[in-house]
Amino acid sequence: MSLTLIALAAAVATHTVQIDHRGAPVEATYAARADIKTRTVGAHTPNRADMRRCHWKATVMVDRQLSHSPSLTRAIPTDREFSGSEAGACTSGRDIGVRQMAKYQDQIRVHLMTVAQQDHAPLLAELDAIYNLASN
Repeated sequence: MSLTLIALAAAVATHTVQIDHRGAPVEATYAARADIKTRTVGAHTPNRADMRRCHWKATVMVDRQLSHSPSLTRAIPTDREFSGSEAGACTSGRDIGVRQMAKYQDQIRVHLMTVAQQDHAPLLAELDAIYNLASN
């Protein structure tokens, strides 16, 4: 049985930076969210101990939104993943992904800040391209 959870409409973590572009302040908000997939493995037979395990894998994705233009929101590709397993079957009521992501909160925040730093030059390039299109 395979169960996919798209976790959390609310972001796992957020980070905001303010940059100066051509004399105007631009605020970029980076929000991490997790796509969590779970899969039950093992056998469950009557009159025996439950041998099932719930394997989970979370892929952290980062979305960037600019304060002055919500239409410039975009996803930044990242490759940060977390995985693990717990005893028992994966069921929707267990909220395995939410519990597990809480354990990795600090690592996700550090990853988010790293992505924001790496996105500085591409963000300026996008803003310059938009400025050049608007001025023509």
